[in-house]
Amino acid sequence: MAVSRMLKVQLIVHAAVKDEVTAFLREAGVVEVTDVSLEGFRGGIDEEETGRLARLADKADSAIRFLDPYVKKPSFAERMRSGPLQVSPADVEKAIAAIDVQSVALRCADLESSMRKCRDELAWSKDLARELEPWRSIASPLESLATARYGLQFWTFPEKVFDAALAQAYETHPLIQHDVVSRSEGKVYTGVIAPRAEAEAMAELLKQAGGVRNAFEGLSGAPADIIEKQKDSWTALEAKIARIEEDARELSRVRPELLVLSDHFRERHGLLEVERHFHRTERTFVLEGWIRTIDKRRIEKELAKRWSEIDLFTRPPREGEDPPVQLENRRAVQPFEFIMTLYGRPLYGEVDPTPLFAPFFILCFSICMSDAGYGLTLAALCALCLFKFRIQGGMRQLLTVLFVGSLLTLFVGVATGGYFGLDTKLLPPSLTKLILINPLEEPMKMLNIAFLIGFVHILFGIGVRMVVNFRARLWADAVFDDLCWIVFLIALGPLGFGYVLGGVVPGPILFWCGRVALGLAAVLFVTGARKEKNKLVGGFKSLLKFYSVTGYFSDVLSYARLLALGLASAAIAVAINGIAGMVKGLPFYTGYVAAVVVLILGHAFNLAVNVLGAFVHSARLQYLEFFNKFFTGGGREFRPFRSERRYTVVRETGTKI
Repeated sequence: MAVSRMLKVQLIVHAAVKDEVTAFLREAGVVEVTDVSLEGFRGGIDEEETGRLARLADKADSAIRFLDPYVKKPSFAERMRSGPLQVSPADVEKAIAAIDVQSVALRCADLESSMRKCRDELAWSKDLARELEPWRSIASPLESLATARYGLQFWTFPEKVFDAALAQAYETHPLIQHDVVSRSEGKVYTGVIAPRAEAEAMAELLKQAGGVRNAFEGLSGAPADIIEKQKDSWTALEAKIARIEEDARELSRVRPELLVLSDHFRERHGLLEVERHFHRTERTFVLEGWIRTIDKRRIEKELAKRWSEIDLFTRPPREGEDPPVQLENRRAVQPFEFIMTLYGRPLYGEVDPTPLFAPFFILCFSICMSDAGYGLTLAALCALCLFKFRIQGGMRQLLTVLFVGSLLTLFVGVATGGYFGLDTKLLPPSLTKLILINPLEEPMKMLNIAFLIGFVHILFGIGVRMVVNFRARLWADAVFDDLCWIVFLIALGPLGFGYVLGGVVPGPILFWCGRVALGLAAVLFVTGARKEKNKLVGGFKSLLKFYSVTGYFSDVLSYARLLALGLASAAIAVAINGIAGMVKGLPFYTGYVAAVVVLILGHAFNLAVNVLGAFVHSARLQYLEFFNKFFTGGGREFRPFRSERRYTVVRETGTKI
């Protein structure tokens, strides 16, 4: 439940072991390298070599992208189970010796260019044949249909505007003539003969009337002959495309080596690029950066064991510095860092909200879903992806959060009688005994529960701020701005429930809550002006602080979305069951088949929509109603210098490539 403590690290290394130390730090992946604060010479990297490595990596990537469609595709299960290609240092050296990346990239570029040219030519030919098809009945060659004084234009009109368009054209240009060549699919294809001097004006008129001019200039021969000539060329073009694709499939055999080389060149490029941050002298170089406190001892030990020509110094962050932020949580809480980082990261030294909001997020998510059937289904899907397909990274964190949420949804669904929208009367007695509340029949009870969760959630957020202030030794702020407000809001809770929401609260409780609220209001008014020298201004500001009560009230009302989403999930499930019941009455056995299809597709859609809604709205409650009580955010992510391979992982004994 904390942000990792950071240390500023400075490493002084003899130039003779620079490359080895840099490679070690990259593999260790625990130091974020920054510019050195010392004045003097820095940089001095080999720009030509850096550029060459970057170009080679880019060429390898472009070849990989081109060859990807021509590699045999693994099944979905194989893709889910597979990870990065594991290679050994010997495999890397073998790939370097066997493959000339520039030649392969050039070959891929030539194949891609040839294929694009053939496909463009084929597409153009088919488009031309399709455009000429309505004009097939014209027996004369197209180039013979014009004279020195008259030209022929080919126009396509919607059937409904054709007559009016031609009538308007004849009024303006009486010397024109037209002939309808064909009609199909609500369109009229007509040739219009016009004097060349009037051709452009007439064309503009027909265009405004809704016509589309077909440009056949430059074509020779009758339309039917041109169409047949184009069709004859398709076979040759398709055969050429097939040969190019076969060449690409043959070339794709070197794709594994390209994966290795892409990562290799990028790794070497990264090693050179990081040297831009170094401070150099004739015999040494100095590296500065940030390291987590928990990694310091291990790195010191490893460096001392490997090299004697090294001095390492560390110190805590100084005022004005901007240390990076690395979240540090227990394994059970780590998946929720995915939700935390969607919003941002805490400032260095600020409390990490991840373990604080995780239980509330799961509770809100489960109430929004509120169906045991959906919870069980979602749990099974998440477990399948997590334990069989071995999904990693951020997607694994998301699936873990959904899996935990689905388990609690199962219990909430049992308590509310939600089983794929089935009527509770159809449930067996063993399940109906477990129903504590039916949201469809008792929505106000469920709404009060949602408000109670929101009330506790908000008070907890203020409590977190109080603890932070206590730790910062801001005693007055913690007591008067936090603790008093917590007790004040607790006293207002029964009053609001009784007088605003119409709930039943015993009279003595209302009496004493009112007295406590009045007393704390007086304390808050008096202490609210303590930071102002002008007591009149302080009193006015202190009075305005009571307006915050409306803000807290609106925050609590936001939790009504828990009821709304839960009711929506149940209502849509009931509607799906009703539709399935109606289609079941279709003749023969089609009704039962249709009912099964409706149930499967309908509930799958409802599950997907409600998972999305429950996740988004539960996260919104954390971000807007909880975080704003104590969280500032804006921290910078800790980005250690490490190996960032895209395709491969280097092991002492890799797999054959």
